[in-house]
Amino acid sequence: MHKKNSTKTITLFLLLSSFFSMNAQAAFNDSRVEKWEFYLAPKLTNSKVLQFENGAEADINKRSSLAFGFGYNINAHIELSMEFASSSANYTSTVIPEDPAESPQQSTQSLYTSSLNLGFTYNLLKSPFTPYVTASIGSTYIDSGVFNGNVGTGCWWYPYWGYVCGPVAQTYTTTEINYGGALGLRYDFNRKLYIKGDVGKNYIDFGNSNTPDFTTYRFIFGFMF
Repeated sequence: MHKKNSTKTITLFLLLSSFFSMNAQAAFNDSRVEKWEFYLAPKLTNSKVLQFENGAEADINKRSSLAFGFGYNINAHIELSMEFASSSANYTSTVIPEDPAESPQQSTQSLYTSSLNLGFTYNLLKSPFTPYVTASIGSTYIDSGVFNGNVGTGCWWYPYWGYVCGPVAQTYTTTEINYGGALGLRYDFNRKLYIKGDVGKNYIDFGNSNTPDFTTYRFIFGFMF
């Protein structure tokens, strides 16, 4: 009789353990549901040659940047986000003179960009580890570093002299639409912390050049709340 009771007790314990384990896993699988997120995202963008009208080119070096963003998980699958990123890189420009008798001229400048993007992410699984696909659209501000011949006024705060203003040579700038997509993997460590990594393509719609496709690599450290 004692042996039968012991067997029943062990069986009941195993059933209860299995039940609570399944419920705990199900609850953990839904850890993203209706959660806000904040993340930091180091990014690496490949080099690219942009081709413009009349044969002009801009050979942009590989560049790294740091992005940060906010997101909201509507459910375990769908996340909406907003991301800001900025970067700088050197590039070699090839300028074509108006006079055909003159040779193309090359020079090196420093390029600065900043972008604000809206994103849509779909996680394929509800589980903590899941593949995902993401798409984004936004705008990118570009400072070419090329002087446009105009002079403006800039102000700075110096340690010894305080607030100082003076003439500043202005550069060619533009703001363009960008869009893209990526494939990646996500892992939730718990209900608070997660990491993600993806590789994708980003396009900037220049009006007077080819539409370049930049390959981007992104690694994300995130916090859910």
